[in-house]
Amino acid sequence: MKKIWVITAAWMLVWGNSLHADEAHDQSLSLKERVAIASRIYADIQIYFGHWQGIPDFDLGAEYGNYLDKVLATNSRRAFDLASMEFMAKLQNSHSGFVDHWLQQTYGQQLNFYAYPIDGQWVVTRSDVPDLKVGDVISALDGEPFASFYQNQRKYSSASDEQWRQRSFFEYPYLFPESFQLTLNDGRRVTVHRKGPFRFAGTEYTKIDMSDREGIPVIRVPSFDLAKLEADAVGALKQAGTAKAIIIDVRDNHGGSTPQQLMAALMDRPYRWWSESTPAHIGSFQLENSPGTHTELHWFGGVEQPSGTPYKGVLFLLTNGGCFSACEDFVVSFKDNHRATIIGERTAGSSGQPYSHRFENGMGFGLSTKREFMPDGSPFEGVGIAPDIEMQVHAADLASGRDPVLEKALSLAKSASSQ
Repeated sequence: MKKIWVITAAWMLVWGNSLHADEAHDQSLSLKERVAIASRIYADIQIYFGHWQGIPDFDLGAEYGNYLDKVLATNSRRAFDLASMEFMAKLQNSHSGFVDHWLQQTYGQQLNFYAYPIDGQWVVTRSDVPDLKVGDVISALDGEPFASFYQNQRKYSSASDEQWRQRSFFEYPYLFPESFQLTLNDGRRVTVHRKGPFRFAGTEYTKIDMSDREGIPVIRVPSFDLAKLEADAVGALKQAGTAKAIIIDVRDNHGGSTPQQLMAALMDRPYRWWSESTPAHIGSFQLENSPGTHTELHWFGGVEQPSGTPYKGVLFLLTNGGCFSACEDFVVSFKDNHRATIIGERTAGSSGQPYSHRFENGMGFGLSTKREFMPDGSPFEGVGIAPDIEMQVHAADLASGRDPVLEKALSLAKSASSQ
């Protein structure tokens, strides 16, 4: 089995800065340093970027010229970071973006809550902020309609589609003031003070969760960022023993490294990998106005055979739009060979093997070198993996603590277990 390391987008995508932060924290960059970094980004995009078919009308030369105008206009490090993030966000790929360690340390205090659009409203889905509850609907930030606030910041966000851009917005604190007041739909006002050192989304998870729900084992795997999490999931699967049905919950799992051991422990039949493409730089195809300017190599990922003593019972996977990158690597084969029933929402729709470059001053960038397709060749990037049974979680469900997706899976699992 080939080893695939899929780097989470978190480390390479920095989305903006605290636009209202104290200017005294800013640093300056020399003209030479700014031009050298911008030029390296521009050159490497042409070599390594593997998603040109996702932006067929993109004019790299013109956009680079606009980027240079901003880079040359000021020696501000924050301004350079913003310009670089905006430039790379135009590639419209969730695994390609710009990062600056200095920006993380200076402006990356945590929001301590998370929200994303549900039924057209920005709904709090997790909160450690007093008086801000799961299920609350955000209508404004410092008096500005929240939809407007988001629209003003979205240009800094690298994403393969708008759904992921919205869903990941709260994962990166740089786009928010250091302190701000939220107005909620019920009229309450909650003040938020960002605090705590910067951390990438998903890195807070150090353990899985296994529970028994009326005889049905439910294994919640929040991340594949640590090898321990995958190992613990495999251990939990063995602990489940002869259970006739198992539920594995990977909702909001942002990936890490492809969990091939867990996949092997669950696959009782042959399974296929992605179809993939990567840039192929053939000199005679690089002519101006040539239809082959962005030539690619395509290949089929192959078929893996089951090995060892995999679990052979009925399997259910729970997914949503927060299942991203290596989490989607985990799900794709189960969708393709129908080994599991997938319940919930369509996944995020982005994976791939990033090329990365780091500069001595703490800046860096990543470029997705591969475009992945479903095993049958159908689109995946910006599309995601559709569930077999689509179910949404609404704001009222979150507020009441109800989980209709898990309830549906439990109902089906109990039925399967009784047969």
